[in-house]
Amino acid sequence: MGAFVAVYNYLGFHLVDRPFSLPVWVVTLLFLAYLSGTVSSPCAGALATRHGRYPVLLASIAVMAGGATLMIAPLTVVVLAGLVLFTAGFFGAHAVASGWVPVSAPPASRAQASSLYYFGYYAGSSVFGWLLGLVLTSAGWTWFVVVTLLLCVASASAAAAALHSAPNGRA
Repeated sequence: MGAFVAVYNYLGFHLVDRPFSLPVWVVTLLFLAYLSGTVSSPCAGALATRHGRYPVLLASIAVMAGGATLMIAPLTVVVLAGLVLFTAGFFGAHAVASGWVPVSAPPASRAQASSLYYFGYYAGSSVFGWLLGLVLTSAGWTWFVVVTLLLCVASASAAAAALHSAPNGRA
């Protein structure tokens, strides 16, 4: 979530700068990429039912990372395609993870597990949404994307370490 928030916080600044020089009114339309999440969330849920949560979670994170990688390109259309993929991957991963948390917790702890998930979700958005701004201003867009990719790797690694044999993951 932190990488997701950071991308939406700072991509507009990147796109109004050179080589893109997009007008601000065009940059405000970036949030239309959220529509890819309305497609990817239910698709991820259906795929998780068919193939298991674990592989779909990892695949969604991989799609997110692939989209982030495309955002390094100096071509507007490639950056926008990357944003759509990044967003779709994020919403797919979030749909799987948020649905998995309560069913994998003991019945008496399901509400607490969901609360902890969302605490981490929003804490990550706050902390990394801010920290990546520091990366952008001090090191530039390419390093911003590199750190975003590192966050994707950290998420996939945490999932691999903690969830490989979790209930209903079918890994």
